[in-house]
Amino acid sequence: MTVQLNTEQLRNFAPQSPILAFSPLDTGSPMQDWYAHLGRNPFRRRELEEFAILGDVVVRIADELEPEPVDRVKIMSLEYAVRVLGDECDAREFVRCVKAIASPDAGQFEYGQIAAYYYGEIRRRGIPEVLKEMGLLGMHMAAVTSTIADREISVEESRTVEQKLTVAEQRRVKETAKNRTPLPPRSPNFDDEMRAVLERVGRQKISRMITDDFAAFYLEDGDKSVEELDRDFLTFDNLEQYDENGIVGLRMNGGQRSVVVFDFDCEIDASYLSQDARHIASELGRLFVGHSLGGNAAQKGRDLIAAAEAERDECRAAFPSGQMRFAQPVTRSVEVSARPFSDHEFDEWLAVKLDELYGRRVSRSVRRIRSYGQGRTFEYMIDQEINPDHEEMQYVAAICRIMWSRQYEDFHLRSLRHQAYQELYVALRDTADTADVANLKKRAYAAYKEDQELSLKEFTALNTVAKSQEVRLRDQLSPLTRNWLRMIAAASTGRLRFLKFSLYNDAEAKAMRRQEKQRLWDAVRSRDAELKADARTFGERLNQNVAAPRSYVRVVHAT
Repeated sequence: MTVQLNTEQLRNFAPQSPILAFSPLDTGSPMQDWYAHLGRNPFRRRELEEFAILGDVVVRIADELEPEPVDRVKIMSLEYAVRVLGDECDAREFVRCVKAIASPDAGQFEYGQIAAYYYGEIRRRGIPEVLKEMGLLGMHMAAVTSTIADREISVEESRTVEQKLTVAEQRRVKETAKNRTPLPPRSPNFDDEMRAVLERVGRQKISRMITDDFAAFYLEDGDKSVEELDRDFLTFDNLEQYDENGIVGLRMNGGQRSVVVFDFDCEIDASYLSQDARHIASELGRLFVGHSLGGNAAQKGRDLIAAAEAERDECRAAFPSGQMRFAQPVTRSVEVSARPFSDHEFDEWLAVKLDELYGRRVSRSVRRIRSYGQGRTFEYMIDQEINPDHEEMQYVAAICRIMWSRQYEDFHLRSLRHQAYQELYVALRDTADTADVANLKKRAYAAYKEDQELSLKEFTALNTVAKSQEVRLRDQLSPLTRNWLRMIAAASTGRLRFLKFSLYNDAEAKAMRRQEKQRLWDAVRSRDAELKADARTFGERLNQNVAAPRSYVRVVHAT
């Protein structure tokens, strides 16, 4: 489902779209068009001069070993910061805070804007106050922009113990060092020839893929439907036009590569639609996945399509030749299914929804001229019924089709169309006990290995979801568990022994969830280690007091 978005419609219905910043008007005067476009988009001048438009993407030609964006900003260098702030420690802190405030994918322009703003604030308010503000903002932004893996998966640091060699191993190492074969002498002729060959190879430009790694994946039929085969063939055909992450015809040397910095289709979302049409976009996800997550929406959509078809059939039966006729109501059977929508069903559903939303009709006077022979004509006026919102309806349809086709690019959404994957995913996200998570992981493995209902990628994705759910449930504790944790933290040795016994036999402890029991046992082990360490310290002090030499006082009587 390839949809080409009309630029004129974007200018009319989404004038703030960033796509228009890379689509200058063409009036026949390139220089005038370019200057006028820069005047309308002054904040994107750097991007317009650095990037290039290639089809539906915007690319940037980058060197293979180019510096990071922060290293290309001169005012972010340590030398410049020291010269402005006058102290190396303040300069290092300033650079660190700017990096923390900026987003992880910030470019050269963003770093320059942030640094320039805070340099101005330092000149007005002073270094200590601004650095404190930057540090606090950097901590907040680092917490916001951190990835899900960094927030959910705990990282434990461990110290590597240096391995000590025995006497025999040290002797063996010395003997090996003595008997080592010396390196062969250098060969200048061979080195020069090899260097020349490498330079020649480095300048070559690859115009096609040498090995085809995509044919085995995209061109195999398997259990694909006709629509999926067509889509995979189009994807493979598009990939045939690319090489080295670039496009054929793009002039690059061997040390350069093209980086996609902006994809037009990925920028399109529900914000491109009007307020009246955004409810259509909100239903696309449920129609796409179907089954338990979107089965009700899919069934309602099929009912809507069947009702519209029945109404059209009734109109055709009532007016077969323009004459009114009393017809029997047409009954059409509706398929009761929770499966996701196909592309054909989506097109039918979208047409019905757009007819409901833009069903307004107006009459316009139309002037027509007819000829009745011998070069004589006559003119007359008629009233014609039209849809005044036809252009907007076409625009909304194009946006919805782009959003629908983009869901196929998401592996998770595409996998949710499979009933086995969706049921396991929903069950994993709804569970509140890590014991249930373990059972669901076993079910997923059985579905992959024995029943072959899941692919390897889907099983790996579900395993990742299970680990993420375990991390989420780890800190979800009931008030009863928190009370037990407080008792364990303040328990003595005898009390701790009693609590261990209670964890095995107490009815409330048995009713706890697995993650809560694990948390309690971890607290018991930690408290036990603390008590043993305290007892060991007390014993060492006692031994020191016992081993201390006694001092005697000799009483001498006066004579």
